[in-house]
Amino acid sequence: MDFIRRAWLFTKAKISRTILLIIAFTVILVFVLSGLIINSAANRSIDNAKKAAGATVNLAVNMQNVIKQAQATSSSGTGTSSSSSTPTTSGNHFGISLPTISEATAQKIANLSNVASYSYTYSASASASSGITKVSESSTSTNQSTGMFGGDRGGLGEQGDFTIQGTNNLTSDTSFTNSYKITSGTGITSSDEGSNNVVIESTLASQNNLKVGSTFVLTDSNSKTYTMKVVGIFTTTSSSNEQSISYMNTMYTALSVPNAIKATTGQISSASYSMSNPADSTKFVKSANKLVNNSSFEVSADTAAYDNVKTSLSNVAGFAKNIVILVAIAGAIILALIVMLMVRERRFEIGVLMSLGETKIKIIGQFFTELFMVMIVSIVFATSVGGLVGNVVGQQLLKQEATSAQTSVSNGMPQGAQTNNQGKSAMAAGNGFIGRTGRAFGIGQSSSQVKALEKLNIQISPSGVALLVGIAILITLVAVGLASIGILRLNPKQVLTN
Repeated sequence: MDFIRRAWLFTKAKISRTILLIIAFTVILVFVLSGLIINSAANRSIDNAKKAAGATVNLAVNMQNVIKQAQATSSSGTGTSSSSSTPTTSGNHFGISLPTISEATAQKIANLSNVASYSYTYSASASASSGITKVSESSTSTNQSTGMFGGDRGGLGEQGDFTIQGTNNLTSDTSFTNSYKITSGTGITSSDEGSNNVVIESTLASQNNLKVGSTFVLTDSNSKTYTMKVVGIFTTTSSSNEQSISYMNTMYTALSVPNAIKATTGQISSASYSMSNPADSTKFVKSANKLVNNSSFEVSADTAAYDNVKTSLSNVAGFAKNIVILVAIAGAIILALIVMLMVRERRFEIGVLMSLGETKIKIIGQFFTELFMVMIVSIVFATSVGGLVGNVVGQQLLKQEATSAQTSVSNGMPQGAQTNNQGKSAMAAGNGFIGRTGRAFGIGQSSSQVKALEKLNIQISPSGVALLVGIAILITLVAVGLASIGILRLNPKQVLTN
């Protein structure tokens, strides 16, 4: 093991050269470590984003099947081809009347395992009778209160002053909690079923001097009146991106109210289920779809918010991975060139050692040991500053990705958006077509859902250091290996005579 002693003596004797090698190796390892910890942080954030966004499964209208059925009905009824026919059924979005499903079916799904909470929605339209008037449009708005598609925001064929949004549990309705909060009173729960209790928006309440305990009267299209009692008042939150005032004219009631207005019994338009274990959501969807038995409805996992965040974070992780690969390759080449220059300068030393009977393998081992000692010191320095560099680079990359994602959303082309999931999500939530579609695109998400895009949790883990050591050893082996090609070709007599 005399070559190890020679390596140590040479490293001490050539201290200036050793320092330069340490600096070069440290710079290489700093960028390698930065890439590793950025990649690790991005992957952790992806996992956190999935937990934050949660696993939500929606029972919603299958719009593709509904449109096909409407086209087929229209075609058979007029005797013309479906391609030239336009559905004329009384309805809302695109002239199509949206179907409903029984609450009993939705409850069967809720009774499956892995359901943490659930909420049902059903919408109707009503007009003011006494004690209340709707919030008027601003002078710069044109017909916004009925939504972009006409009618109310809940998917109705008729129009009225107010959207009556029925629910069995308002606090479990993510379409409500993501954008609104109750500032006074309580929300709607299952105990309100059969009553005319209502939760209204703060602007509507203020305009009509209504407060918790106040009453007012609504009327439906058949002139039937409903005396409503205010049990709660809600307002928008900072995360809401609502662009119209239609939400001000939306009221939340028990499911029995819209059922009474529409002369139906036990019907809902959508349901949302929050999973106890997100990993089992796929299995849950398969089991739930077997219970639906209705081609107009389907159960699907709503992953649009998670996918939107995942795309940006995956880009950051991918870029960091490329940094590791490119810097490792470049570092190995640079160090190999340095070692080659060292070999050329030490040809006489190599020739003397070989003439004294030292094997080429031990001479190569000496060079490896010298670079290995440099590597150890470089790893210590790299781990000391790598976290700081990684944090700066990582946050900048994340900022660029977040800006890019926001630009894409503004242009109507969200990153990572899955068309099918967005369409399903838009019809699944119970807070209006525009607002629901926006949330499917990643707009108006809750703060917990977008927190993963605000900051990377940069930290150096033991596994990260171990991986850095492995890469550093690999770089050292490659560098010495490339430089050793010349040593293996040397002949001691030729070296000494030259």
